[in-house]
Amino acid sequence: MEKFKLKAEKREDKKPNLLRREGNVPATIYGPAVPSESVQVNAREFGRLPAAAYSHLLELEIGDGKPVSVIIRNVQRKSTSDQVINVEFYRVSLDKKLHVSVPIHFVGVSPAVATKGAQFLESHVTVDIECMPGDIPDFIECDISSLKDLDSAVTFHELKLPKSVTVLNPPDEIVARAVTPRTTAQEDTTAAALEPEKAAEAEEKAEEEKEEKKDGE
Repeated sequence: MEKFKLKAEKREDKKPNLLRREGNVPATIYGPAVPSESVQVNAREFGRLPAAAYSHLLELEIGDGKPVSVIIRNVQRKSTSDQVINVEFYRVSLDKKLHVSVPIHFVGVSPAVATKGAQFLESHVTVDIECMPGDIPDFIECDISSLKDLDSAVTFHELKLPKSVTVLNPPDEIVARAVTPRTTAQEDTTAAALEPEKAAEAEEKAEEEKEEKKDGE
């Protein structure tokens, strides 16, 4: 498991917008049985964190103090520019299990897609898990070689997991499947089947209008 580090400082007594203009992001550290703590991180340094850091342990170095083990719980961004405007860090107890989301990596080849013309559809790209902080995997593999037939699927129950990891998603919920593609021929057939129905509706409407006209004369 990768380890990530980020420097932080005690939050200055300034308005949040001023901190942001100076290149910092207001942040909060919170966790069980400890008071929350207001800090700030350099916006550029935070932006350099790889995607994996969002689901793994992060060593937050606050000034000259001892690093604090945290995970990123929430990142608030400005809707118009995607600028990070606030971050929430959750203080982790290394001897207690926690809930995190990690990416799903799809491996293998689906026979249904390769030989039967099926379309591969991802229903989930992350999985919610419970494990000890030191056991957080970089990702969970989903082998799609089991998708042999049209409309076959892989569920969370079928994912291969390390013994130390428990999936929190419903076991029968679909992760990915091989679906029958909707072809042009199918669409034409459906449209053709609806034509008589449309014609009948139009004829009925015309008759109603004719009757209404007679009643008005």
